[in-house]
Amino acid sequence: MYSHQKNFEKAFKWTKDLRSRYLHTLAVFRIYERFRKLAAPNVVGKKKATKNVKTLSNHLYFFSPLQEAARCYFFIELAKFFDEDKWKQSLTIKHILDFTEKNLSSFYNEEFLKYHSERKFIPELFEGYKPLIPQDVKKIRKRLQRNKKLIGNLKKYRDKFLAHDDLKKDEIKITGLQIKTLLKIIQSTVDLYYLKLDFSSNIYSNYDEEPVWAVDRVINALHEHEDGRMQKIKKKYNL
Repeated sequence: MYSHQKNFEKAFKWTKDLRSRYLHTLAVFRIYERFRKLAAPNVVGKKKATKNVKTLSNHLYFFSPLQEAARCYFFIELAKFFDEDKWKQSLTIKHILDFTEKNLSSFYNEEFLKYHSERKFIPELFEGYKPLIPQDVKKIRKRLQRNKKLIGNLKKYRDKFLAHDDLKKDEIKITGLQIKTLLKIIQSTVDLYYLKLDFSSNIYSNYDEEPVWAVDRVINALHEHEDGRMQKIKKKYNL
């Protein structure tokens, strides 16, 4: 039996799943990005970059696989958001756009209020609520279309370099700016659906900033350990 509430519930669950995946993808990107910046003199300064490189080299067989794992995980997860999903078996941006566009009547104001019947909304604030409309979906689709070539390159990179190791493959370059463009599309989609289905917003600072601080704390702790070790050696041998 057709149910607007079932459609609403399904779309909201998918929205929460997409957000969860995005948060982990964002965190891993920040970790991967931070490791690269630690060794960049133009970012952290020449003296600090040299010290960071030495520390990373002292633990090469830990940090090298860790950085590669973060890089591979990030690109694989990023590509999953933009898959075409021809068989309707995967949760992608296109999948949720198709579903909500096809069932827009399930997301009118009355369906929103039925789903959130146990919540109390301040009338003055709720006056600003607007349900999902075709234009909302079209805006996301236009952004996907504008970046169609980039998304295609991302999928090729995932398929040929990460999921498989094709013998015949052309070099594919994806810049940091392009990565951030794709992340913004995902975040905008998640934010749109949270606004329309939950009348709420998201805070990303923990997953955006904390991973960077965590990497820095680990590296600084290793610096302190190495400095302490050298001091003990100098004291022991009167150097």
